[in-house]
Amino acid sequence: MLQHAWRLFTRGQRLYRRGRVAESATALEEALELLDWDPERLPPAGTARARLTAKVLLVLAIEQVTLGDPGRGLRFLDLAERFIAPGDRGMMLHQRAFILWQSGRLTDALRWFDAAEPLLAEHGPDYMYAALFHNRALVWRDLGELHHSLTSIQRAVAILDGLDIPANRAKSLHIEALIWLDLGEVTKALQAFDEVRAQYRAFAPELEPYIEGSYAEALSYVGMFRQSTKRWAEAIASQRLLGDRRSAAMFEYWRAVAAYEDNRLDLAEEWANQALQSLYEQGNEPMAFLAQLLILQGQFDAGREGPGFADKVQRLCDALEQRGWSLRLNQAKILAARAKIRAKELDGVEALLQEGASGTGYDALAEDLARCLAKAELAWARNGDPTPELRAGLDLLDNYRMTFGSVEFQAGVSALGVQLSNKGLSYAATREVPAELLWWAERSRAQSLRIPPVKSSADPDARQALGRLRQARQELWDLQLQGENASEALARVSALEAEIRDYDRARPGPGEQADRIAPEAIHELANARETVLVNMLHVEETLRAVLVGGDGLQYVELMPLKEATELERRLGADLDALSRTFNHPPRLRGSVESAMRRNADALSEGIWKPIADYVGDRQIVIVPHSRLAWVPWPLLPALRGRPITVSPSAEVWWRAAQRPAATGPALIAAGPRLVRADSEIESVAALYPDARLIRAEKSDPEDVLRALDGASVAHLAAHGHHEPDNVLFSRLDFGLGPLNAYELLGLDQPPSHVVLSSCDLGRSTVEVGNETLGFTAALLHAGASTVVSSLARVPDAMAADMMLEYHRRCAAGASPAEALAAVGERRPWHPFVAFGA
Repeated sequence: MLQHAWRLFTRGQRLYRRGRVAESATALEEALELLDWDPERLPPAGTARARLTAKVLLVLAIEQVTLGDPGRGLRFLDLAERFIAPGDRGMMLHQRAFILWQSGRLTDALRWFDAAEPLLAEHGPDYMYAALFHNRALVWRDLGELHHSLTSIQRAVAILDGLDIPANRAKSLHIEALIWLDLGEVTKALQAFDEVRAQYRAFAPELEPYIEGSYAEALSYVGMFRQSTKRWAEAIASQRLLGDRRSAAMFEYWRAVAAYEDNRLDLAEEWANQALQSLYEQGNEPMAFLAQLLILQGQFDAGREGPGFADKVQRLCDALEQRGWSLRLNQAKILAARAKIRAKELDGVEALLQEGASGTGYDALAEDLARCLAKAELAWARNGDPTPELRAGLDLLDNYRMTFGSVEFQAGVSALGVQLSNKGLSYAATREVPAELLWWAERSRAQSLRIPPVKSSADPDARQALGRLRQARQELWDLQLQGENASEALARVSALEAEIRDYDRARPGPGEQADRIAPEAIHELANARETVLVNMLHVEETLRAVLVGGDGLQYVELMPLKEATELERRLGADLDALSRTFNHPPRLRGSVESAMRRNADALSEGIWKPIADYVGDRQIVIVPHSRLAWVPWPLLPALRGRPITVSPSAEVWWRAAQRPAATGPALIAAGPRLVRADSEIESVAALYPDARLIRAEKSDPEDVLRALDGASVAHLAAHGHHEPDNVLFSRLDFGLGPLNAYELLGLDQPPSHVVLSSCDLGRSTVEVGNETLGFTAALLHAGASTVVSSLARVPDAMAADMMLEYHRRCAAGASPAEALAAVGERRPWHPFVAFGA
């Protein structure tokens, strides 16, 4: 009987280490039954039955936390202490510390870990001695003492290096990676997550779902909140399946945080309330307090704080401090300060905004940004100048952004500064100084384009993965054409894209960025080029613009933003409908054109009329509001026939306009499945001496990529695909596979002038931080000065005729905007736009 109980105990331990907690608890309960366990009749101390019973209770005790009953776990330990063997006492003290930590009593947990350490060092077992440093590292992490935490986890790894428990070692490496993440070493952490995932797959597949939560956390640290919430949802489901209700409750809280940061306040409150209930059920009171704090933050941002709000937050701060909990405590104090400022109760606010202990990493950055915002609000409330604090916060964000090599991450980071830049814009609007408004508008758009690309795609490993991706996509395409089941091929494509994306995200940044351009310098260049920049922004839900390049800088009001956004949506739908009706009866096509005309007239009236006198007969560069990113500006009646360029920011236009032009041979290339592709590229190539011609059927994306480098002009007649959920894999189809947007960032000298004559690759995905991503945006990021592309699908015949005339004008000396304007006068509903400069 005793031998059978030992086997059940060993099985229970093994299941617990692999995260299969519910199964482990069942095995251990069976072992207790075999041992005739009765809390009223404890086994005699010193017997074999007593020692095994104590060991079972020690493991079963900590499982109760995961199963949602930490009180029961502590009762098991109290009973075991009465008959436990002296050599096992260190294990018992460790388990008590573990349960106290999991219940949110962090300082008490540290005290018990300290008591357990000498006993475990003397008596072992070694795996438990390693576990002590592992778990103590997690307590230090919760307390925000990251360097103590890192030292402790590295000690655990060192001990496990000498033991044959690979699953435990992988778990400690996982925690070390999380601490690197906390310290701001996001790319280093992502590399470590990949290593840990491989080890989990090899030694403990049941633990792999924990990695999903880690990736979700990393995505939040770079502002990719929508993607983060999806990862958290997957992680929550996995933990529930494993029976780990404690981790599931924690993940529910962090999912709510990501939704809050994504400004989905109603959803964040719903999820925070779910987490609040789950955390209280787990006995994790401090984390439940943080869920309450998140609910209050959402109410504050939504303007629903109500009377006595600051006092509510202050009571929450006091409760956290009384329990020795420092995680997000300073942010709670900052929220209390902001509530007081909004209520015009300024006494004692400075004390709440005092600097806490200096830290590093994302939490410290988030705290610093929140403090800068609160100090700016305090200065404004006292009729002072808030801009020094706002600028200081955005400068911190600039430094953080430069640490990332991934364009996705660089773009996402901008989301962390939206409140700061919006506050600066609101303050500048009260002063109505156009140069200040332009400066603040530029602080919140196209920040990633200031950072030189990290050429990840040029790395040999990345090139091999891209080659495999091309083959997989070709296989997928063939299966779809044949009408066969393509699910496995699609899964392979998705897996390869994820592999490449994860590789890119783990690349460190260049640590440098382009200097900011003063509004006066932008105005001077625009004026010299007889160009007006229309830089759009919004204040108090009204679309406005700073006009640059004419008779001094001017600030004008345009139209309600909501109305402009609705017209943009309708125009986009009209344009898509129009592209589907080129071969339909004239009456149907006429109906679509009538709708488009009405919407274009309305948008033209709201935007052109207020700026017409200032613009005069000059060319126009439009820097659109992020919610107007898909407006086909050349189609507005008042702008038809006028040279127009659309740019992500005024600074992007300024740099592109002065960038030295590439001087290599023109590249003219085609992809398959275009009716007139070869005749189109032959006609275009004849206009450029020494042009390199790549025909459709055997066009190789590798050849196209090499020929792009240094080309003066590139004309690419190929079907394309904009991938809104996976923008760096937006692509052009060539005969031997796709050319991905991701690969363009590896160009050493991109063409000055690129034309994408087919499909809708002028579209972009606008990230929450007002950054644009997509095929056209990737070319601009790589260094192309001008990209002509379409906002809708284009019939092959129309594209071929239009582009031939367009290139004739460019070859004769017209600028891209001038050539497109001239070509468009006879084609009033064409969807092409010149982007950049």
